[in-house]
Amino acid sequence: MPLTPKTVLVTGTSRGIGLEFVKQFLNLPTPPEKLVAACRNPSTATELQKLAAGNATVKVIKLDVENDEDIDAAFKQTEAALGDRGLNLLISNAGFMDRSTEGSLKDITRANMQKHFSINATSPVMIVQKFLPLLVKAASQEKLQDLSASRAGVVMISGRLGSQGFIFKNGYGSWIPYKCSKTALNMATIMISRELKDSGILVTAIHPGWVRTDMGTEAAPTGKEESVADCLKVIGEAGLKTHGKLIDYQGQILDY
Repeated sequence: MPLTPKTVLVTGTSRGIGLEFVKQFLNLPTPPEKLVAACRNPSTATELQKLAAGNATVKVIKLDVENDEDIDAAFKQTEAALGDRGLNLLISNAGFMDRSTEGSLKDITRANMQKHFSINATSPVMIVQKFLPLLVKAASQEKLQDLSASRAGVVMISGRLGSQGFIFKNGYGSWIPYKCSKTALNMATIMISRELKDSGILVTAIHPGWVRTDMGTEAAPTGKEESVADCLKVIGEAGLKTHGKLIDYQGQILDY
């Protein structure tokens, strides 16, 4: 079904696929009435600020996902911006991958492991926890009874490198901190989906592909425009069948 959430929050929107999500939401046949774009440093997010200046739908807010005070402030700003409507869709996109090493056993430090887990696993969970009242409010207001991202949904931007099944089958080198943190995010998706199902909130994790961004590098085969367009289509089609699952940008359910 078409993706038609009235209110949307996307994290990590200063660049890459986060910024592309903002652009493509605005171009949907039925765009959101309010699109909250969160990023760590709004003052340096030049392209995002230009989008917001030209479209009253977009509200840019500061959110360092590792900072609990930022999360609290972002909640208050989002609640004020959305009024009584609640939050239909939260896309947890902010992520981290340290490419300064190969990420093999010899490279690992406690600080590097903790940094990956903090941004890629802990922070998405804490953000869902904080914004849950707005998601519940939206779910209770929508006439749609089935689970859907247009009613109320949480989408974790994860990756197949966090899939144990995929790694066992395909190898794919090192990057231990990143892979472990995404595996943890996938487990969080399962657990949160079970807890929120009865509240009418869809929860799923998406592998957006290997995308040409600062994180994905120019070696990646997929452009961010193609990735996000496909992700939005998949999000629009997501429901009970994909609730709590890891899916890719083409809609395939992946191994955990």
